[in-house]
Amino acid sequence: MMRVRALAPILTLSLWQRVGSFTTVASTTSSIFVSRAALATPPSCSIGSDDSFIDSDIAEDDGGRVPTKEEQAAIDDAISNTYLPDDLPKEPSEELSQRNDNSELFELLLEFANLVKIQDPVDLNEDIDFSKYDPEKCMYHYVKPIRLIDNLGLSYYKLKLHLAPSLKMNIDTCDMPKERYTEILGKLVLPLNMMKASSPVDCFMENAPAFCAPVAGNDEVSVCNLDYLTKYQVKRGSLRYGGKALVKGGEIIEISGYQRSDPEFDEKLNIFLSSFGVHVVLVHHALMGHLAIYQKYMMRLTSKRSEAYQNLWMENKSAGFLLKALTPRATNSVNWRIQNLIGPHKSLIGRATSFTKYSIMHLNRDKYNEFYHMEPDAVVEEIGSKGSMDWNLACQTAWMAAQRCVNIICRDIRAREELKDTDLRDLAMLLWTGTFYHGFVGDFQLDNVIKGNLPFLATGNKHRQTLAYGTLSTVIGATTSQRTMDMNTLGKFFSTEEDREAWKEYHQVLAACAKISGIKGFSYDDTVYNAIDF
Repeated sequence: MMRVRALAPILTLSLWQRVGSFTTVASTTSSIFVSRAALATPPSCSIGSDDSFIDSDIAEDDGGRVPTKEEQAAIDDAISNTYLPDDLPKEPSEELSQRNDNSELFELLLEFANLVKIQDPVDLNEDIDFSKYDPEKCMYHYVKPIRLIDNLGLSYYKLKLHLAPSLKMNIDTCDMPKERYTEILGKLVLPLNMMKASSPVDCFMENAPAFCAPVAGNDEVSVCNLDYLTKYQVKRGSLRYGGKALVKGGEIIEISGYQRSDPEFDEKLNIFLSSFGVHVVLVHHALMGHLAIYQKYMMRLTSKRSEAYQNLWMENKSAGFLLKALTPRATNSVNWRIQNLIGPHKSLIGRATSFTKYSIMHLNRDKYNEFYHMEPDAVVEEIGSKGSMDWNLACQTAWMAAQRCVNIICRDIRAREELKDTDLRDLAMLLWTGTFYHGFVGDFQLDNVIKGNLPFLATGNKHRQTLAYGTLSTVIGATTSQRTMDMNTLGKFFSTEEDREAWKEYHQVLAACAKISGIKGFSYDDTVYNAIDF
């Protein structure tokens, strides 16, 4: 995701006084990239809709439906566990806020995109990333201690995001030019297998097998219920998220009791589609996939474990190699930096959604706690049961295959007393999440995020992929597109033929599960990137 090595000369104790202007500071390369990215707004994009509230943090007047005192205390505690100074300015400078211009923010967003490495393969020569130190709390999850330079780099960019002016949606309202995507993404190595939807409705219907469960007593109708999102406060000018969609015969027939013939249907549909974007990207990908599931089990396997336990893995070639590959230091760092993606201080997704900084943390906290306290079998059941019978079968089959693969590769240490009863199961959960689940909810959805087919903003209006929103959504996609290692390459490094065959068999099962999932275009036949790292 984001590199900070080039920032070392400027990260001093006076850092906070140096951020006043939004000059590109990461590197000369970044400055060149920004200048060639056509930051000047075309004349035809000057004026449009009045959805300019997108980055205002003024909450709606909702008749008192706000967090309870206990919930607000928990939210405040989580915000305090993000890395920013205590005297953080509350708002951007008045001068920047009043300018009817997006160029300053565009420059910062493009700087973010340019920090992503073209490809960042796992270093297989490194030792297993065990940590003997107490973990550090970060929002709602725990990470291994991070280097000071990384802490400062994270804080630097978080502060720049916080102080950056609002994304003004009433300007730059022309359609996002196709060449703009190329300018932002540059030479990033994108997944080979991505859904190519034509609209938010098309995106939802293509994903329906994974998110719409059969209605009891009526196999012809399925339901996707996102009403849990209505709990969370939104910014002034927005509408609350939520909605329950009924699907039949390949189309949405009802939203929260409104039929297609009802005048309210279109507004309810548009709110639902924005809720679906939040549900997939923020809740399932970032919160569940990265934090409540992957980070949890990575920490359980590599943090504060005995010396005998560590030696057991290091002395067994194939088992140790598998643990090393599934728990690299880079994953811990990615999940640390996720604060800039979903955190409270005007993060990238925070800017794109209608949530306030408190409500996005309220949602983060609730869903993190819900899934963190589930054990692997319950996680797979919960994810599988929210979709079709075929999707559930695919989830369960891939989970069984992951456990079988781990048990074969780790057969020589399975009975060792240094292991807890849950260790190999936890390792299998990392394998299932990092391949089958993240491959679907992360990589496969990337084009939908970039092109706005998983929109976040809840206005009740039909989503338009404008230059303003498209620049932000493409940068969000770019910052989550780091390529690491593919499964075929990894499989060559296992020490015995039996281990290599077990890995190959698991890959074959993944390909079969993608086919039976019922999701058009979803495949693991080709190279599986992000099999190891996020």
